[in-house]
Amino acid sequence: MNKTEWHSFGYKYAREVEAFAQREIYKKFKLMHITLDWSSHRSRSRGGMYADGPGISIAMVPACRDQKGQLYKIYEYASFAKDPDIGEIYTRRKTAKLEMVILHEVAHALQYYSYRINNYRCKPHGPVFKNMYRRLRCAFLNPLLENQVEAREEYQNIVQNIESGSKKLITNDEISKIIKRAAST
Repeated sequence: MNKTEWHSFGYKYAREVEAFAQREIYKKFKLMHITLDWSSHRSRSRGGMYADGPGISIAMVPACRDQKGQLYKIYEYASFAKDPDIGEIYTRRKTAKLEMVILHEVAHALQYYSYRINNYRCKPHGPVFKNMYRRLRCAFLNPLLENQVEAREEYQNIVQNIESGSKKLITNDEISKIIKRAAST
């Protein structure tokens, strides 16, 4: 995808997540601020409360790297990296990292919106955030992921082969599996 396509995808995805949040979490929730920032100096995204209300600001350059169909790992914070619903993921999906970042930041926006209407606060990656993030991930991203146990094993094998200097990174059986998987999608 080119920059315009990534930008359009990100904006539409954020609005889809907002609509879900309005239906399922807070009817009056509205993302008042959506920034998709292409600055190459920007490495972090943010979700929370802005002067005009809840919003997100996404660092697009690190979120939109094209992995060219290769299996890759998307990291999450260590405190919940191993959680099966909101932890790290292994995927070949080109848009997965951007989707995950948007879901993470919208969860923060929901968290801060919740603080404002309930007059209650907790840690930035505490129980309120994790609840919001879990609901978003389970509704949007997780159903689209391949089997995470198998993907993690494949990823670890690739890393092990690279680290050991093995020239044969993939077996014929693995190639057959990849071709079958690609044909079924």
